[in-house]
Amino acid sequence: MLISTLPAPAVVTSIAPYTGPWTRLQAGHLLRRATFAPLKAEIDQALSLGLDGAINKLFANVALPDLPVYYDYEDNPDAGIGNTWVDLPVSETNSNDDASARRRSLDGWWMASLATDQLTIREKMCFFWHNHFGIDGPGDARAIYQFITKYRAFATGDFRELVKQMAVNPSMLVFLNGNSNTRVNPNENFAREILELFTIGKGQQIGDGDYTNYTEQDVTELARAFTGWRVRGLNTQVAGLGPESYYTTNRHDTTEKQLSHRFNNAIIENNGENEYQDVVDLIFQQDEVSRFICRKLYRYFVYYKINDAVESDIIEPMAQALRGADYVIAPALKLLLRSEHFYEASVIGDIIKSPIDVAHSIYRPTDYLNQGSVRDDYQAARRAYLAARDMGLELRRPPSVSGWSAYYQGPGFHRLWLNTATLQTRTDVQNRALSRNGWYWDGARHPFDWLTTISRYDNPGDPNDLIAEMADEFVPQALKPTQLSALKELLLPGLQDFVWTSEYADLGANPNDEALRVSVEIRLKHMVEGMLQLAEFHVH
Repeated sequence: MLISTLPAPAVVTSIAPYTGPWTRLQAGHLLRRATFAPLKAEIDQALSLGLDGAINKLFANVALPDLPVYYDYEDNPDAGIGNTWVDLPVSETNSNDDASARRRSLDGWWMASLATDQLTIREKMCFFWHNHFGIDGPGDARAIYQFITKYRAFATGDFRELVKQMAVNPSMLVFLNGNSNTRVNPNENFAREILELFTIGKGQQIGDGDYTNYTEQDVTELARAFTGWRVRGLNTQVAGLGPESYYTTNRHDTTEKQLSHRFNNAIIENNGENEYQDVVDLIFQQDEVSRFICRKLYRYFVYYKINDAVESDIIEPMAQALRGADYVIAPALKLLLRSEHFYEASVIGDIIKSPIDVAHSIYRPTDYLNQGSVRDDYQAARRAYLAARDMGLELRRPPSVSGWSAYYQGPGFHRLWLNTATLQTRTDVQNRALSRNGWYWDGARHPFDWLTTISRYDNPGDPNDLIAEMADEFVPQALKPTQLSALKELLLPGLQDFVWTSEYADLGANPNDEALRVSVEIRLKHMVEGMLQLAEFHVH
């Protein structure tokens, strides 16, 4: 597999509404950036809705996924296969096995719910916030479920309120030592990261301990303001008690906190258990917060390079829209996704897919996550989770508080998804999807059903239409005639079109003819293998 050098975005930038043609190219581009691995039917729907209709659909409220359930563990006396564990204490008799089963369940549930069949941007934003806050989840699956649900609730909502709630979230308090931050022994970890990573950014260093947007003095003082919070209920075996944060008065620093000139020498007065909210409000008085988060949104949805033109013509209008909406994310993000810049030809297909996108680009079209039973559905979804993990992205386990390096570390950014090891793993994932057995569990093979995949297309019996429709679903831009010819040669090596048309029709008339099925599947998988090896498959 060869990844070609990708084009940089066009120099000309404009946040003005896009008024050009609305074709499958643009509709597919919107969905590939706003959802995980859109299917042909979903691109069809976006095309029929038009740009504004598709945007409105993506931002509409949709039902939350069903609660995660046990799928391979039956020893909890209060719940069996198919029952949720979200509100249950860990089993007293076998707590380690119970906790492990919940994490396996959560892994499969989260991976499957990211690729929901609801046309929504919520799940893409759920992962955005997971990367933004960078929590390496504690062992208690209920605590991880809590912050995932929080991300969904605030997906395109009030950024300032999300920061407030994450400041005292049990997982965050444990992750950045907020639960041990006391007036006697202040811990600066969360105070530093809320400034540097979560809200305003450090900026350039101006002097010793002085950066463009805050100083070391501000870190020290904010740490004191965040004192007093603790966590209880993690991995508890007590009924009715789950992971929660709580405030303890005698651990809170009640003295005044003096901020630096970067915050206009503001003084934070003691406000007890509400003081952390005062701190967040004070930070959000700085306009740079809006620019900081809009740059992250731009890199996530458009491209990693932000030049002067992008800064002035895209980021600044987005930031103004964000401030005008009192830090509700949706208006600024809609402005970006409706813009001329977002639909420039050089932007389409210029980001290397994340491991989650790669996995779902195979698992969704083949409907692999719908095996027909709770146990098998979760088993399949966890295989998708493991595939993404092996390619370099393990959900609930960001490598650092900064998230995954592909989203922040220059100069490589998204190219960091690719190295010698991950390229081999991507090939292994493809090979697994094309093998006779697929994944194997519970004594049975579970192959990927490529024949059912193509049955969703309008004209799968015509080899040219088949390849064109699959390319439309699997790659972001139209393939060259030479590429289409090469794919057809894999489907029909040296043969005429009627061979495929005839064999495919015969199989439809005789679905129990195993020899014919094998013959058709082999031809199809040769072509699919070529499709998945295209550099274009690995970008969106």
